[in-house]
Amino acid sequence: MTADELANQLKYGALPLKFEKSSIEEVSSTLGADQLRGGLIAGAIGLLLVVIYSMLYYRGLGIVSVLSLVVATVVTYQAVVLLGARSRFRLSLPHIIGLIVSIGITADSFIVYFERIRDEMKEGRRSLRTAIEVAWVRARRTILIADAVMFIAAVVLYFLAVGGVAGFAFAMGLTTLIDIAVWCSCSPSRSSRCWPS
Repeated sequence: MTADELANQLKYGALPLKFEKSSIEEVSSTLGADQLRGGLIAGAIGLLLVVIYSMLYYRGLGIVSVLSLVVATVVTYQAVVLLGARSRFRLSLPHIIGLIVSIGITADSFIVYFERIRDEMKEGRRSLRTAIEVAWVRARRTILIADAVMFIAAVVLYFLAVGGVAGFAFAMGLTTLIDIAVWCSCSPSRSSRCWPS
């Protein structure tokens, strides 16, 4: 028995195995750049669709959600730059996917709020200003609970997963915290507290 046969038996068992190259595929070094570019394009298309939907469906209120997305984007960008400078954080495709998911998280928060405003206005007993303040109080608990569930899921996924999935979970948790910060800064009344009582 030769050393190669013994090594194969130790690796793959006692069955006589022979491996033959059926195909050889060379991967270009630009593959990662192509995937990164594709992820950024997908994120831009998703953001554009959210903006169009918000403006068509909510009209004036859509401007508020678009501005909140701009603020969330700027804060997320600054957080990524800061993490990159301080802890050598580098964006990968899973991170970008997690950041794209944040577009939906932030937009969803405002959709819940806008629908509450519509419900208050349909009752016809309140002015627009009162409807906005009452809807804020009723919507914030739902939004904060949804963000808390998303953040807990991101933390659990981060600690139980490895590699790309952990990167996705980290980005999703980061952007969920940013969504909470943006949401809490958009209070219609300075006297409104962010956290539910």
